[in-house]
Amino acid sequence: MRANLKKYGQTIHLIGGNLVYISNMVHPTYADGIVSDYDQYCIDLKNAIRVGQTSVQSLETIAPPFFLDEEHELLIKSCNDILYCLEGFLYKIDNNILTVLRVEEIEKVIYKLKEIEQELDLTTISIIKKIKLQPRR
Repeated sequence: MRANLKKYGQTIHLIGGNLVYISNMVHPTYADGIVSDYDQYCIDLKNAIRVGQTSVQSLETIAPPFFLDEEHELLIKSCNDILYCLEGFLYKIDNNILTVLRVEEIEKVIYKLKEIEQELDLTTISIIKKIKLQPRR
C-alpha cells in the first residue's frame, strides 16, 4: 500500500534526523592530529552504521506516493552508499589496516560522505519541487 504524503514526509523527517546523528558520529575529537579516543570513536562509528541500517530499512518498507518513486529509489541508494562508506572504514579499523586514526583518514571518509550528501541534496530538492506541484486539498 502506498503511503500518503504526510506519512511519507514523517518517515523522511526521521531519516533526516538519523543522517544528522550519523554526521555527528563521524566527526571525532582530535588531539595532535589523531582521534583522541579511538575506542569511543569505533563505538560511535558502529552506532552510526546501525542507525544507517535502520534508515535503509525504513525506506525499503514504505512505499512512497507514486509521483516520488524515482526520488525514493535515489534516497535508498544514497543511504546505502553512506552505509558502504562507513562499513568500509570500519573494516579497515577492525582488521588493523588503520591502527591509528589520523585526521587525513577521517577527511577521506568525510570527502566521500560529502559527495553522497550532494546527491541527497539534489534528490531532496527534486522531492520538494514535485510536492509543490501537487494540488492542495
